[in-house]
Amino acid sequence: MQPNDFAAEIPANRKVELGLMFSQTCNITCRHCGIFSSPYNKNKMRLDDARCWIMEAAHIPNIKQINFTGGEPFLFQDELADLLQLSRSLGFGTRVVTNGFWARTVDAGMKVLSRMKEAGLCELNFSADSFHLEFLPAETLRNALECARQLDYCRIVSFVTNSDKEPLEDFCSLYGIQLSDVRQLIPSEIIPLLRNPETERAVKSKILVYYGQLIGLGRAAEYPKDLRWFPVDVHLDGGCREIVSKPVIYPDGDLQACCCAGGKMSPFTVGNLHRESLKTLIGRMFNRSHFQFITTEGPKALFKLVATVRPDLPREHQYTSVCEMCVRAADGLSPAELDEIANYGQLKRFFDVFAADLVKTSPTQPDAKGLLSRKDNS
Repeated sequence: MQPNDFAAEIPANRKVELGLMFSQTCNITCRHCGIFSSPYNKNKMRLDDARCWIMEAAHIPNIKQINFTGGEPFLFQDELADLLQLSRSLGFGTRVVTNGFWARTVDAGMKVLSRMKEAGLCELNFSADSFHLEFLPAETLRNALECARQLDYCRIVSFVTNSDKEPLEDFCSLYGIQLSDVRQLIPSEIIPLLRNPETERAVKSKILVYYGQLIGLGRAAEYPKDLRWFPVDVHLDGGCREIVSKPVIYPDGDLQACCCAGGKMSPFTVGNLHRESLKTLIGRMFNRSHFQFITTEGPKALFKLVATVRPDLPREHQYTSVCEMCVRAADGLSPAELDEIANYGQLKRFFDVFAADLVKTSPTQPDAKGLLSRKDNS
């Protein structure tokens, strides 16, 4: 039995975007790729499996959208169009993440993207940064963005940076785009504007750039000179919006609780869809205490909690990002141990808030004592 299977229910109010990593094959080999995509990585789903899992998702009301990621989904246009059509027929929203290589010219790009829109593509996200520029010229992205504009897509770019420059200025300088044509993508600001007919057009006229720090996981860890580390306390506090809200199915059928920048990590792997149903795995995912703690308290709180409960485990004091910190918090621990630690953390928080006097008189709660004794015997 997996941790928390006894209560594997799916909360009715939690919306899920299900990611399908259809393939880890990509036309380029970026130095910062978290999942080691390249032309030589041939991990790929069977089309029948992908169709089956999308149809299973239709029976889980929480799942509202299917996101196609990779790898580069546009390398498999016939299969992608098939899966987009299926997703649309089942009432799902759809998104594809791409590097835009298919737009060598605007005319060529329009043929490809028009087909995908007709098949049912709702949203388009581009990946672009200095690492992509080592393989694809800036003009290719500009062409792809123009195709998206002509087809009335909201133009979103994910931009990874390790530079001291202001990110929007850096992006525009790298890609030959006017700063006046871009806007930072802050979801809490942008989403309401896109839903308002009076402001939607003005937002769509801009290229929306979502930027983040280079994360020292996956292939990026092989290039330490590119990375920048920051002390633990510099990283943001608070819960994570990604975990359990955006799980990803890998080509081999493993369901990962988030789109972890380091690729597939065992503490975040929920199970395999060749052995169990999607509904079973989604229920287990929502009921894992480890994931619940990251959702509500955040990766930094988890890291500090693990460091307190298991001081015997070696930990660094600097990390490239809160995502790396989240992954490293799980190093050396099984899923069951992580759940126990998270349960203790939630229990301790309850007593800290509602029964401070009990905490003072009995500083070592039974759960903590059990955990520490197990640590000593491990």
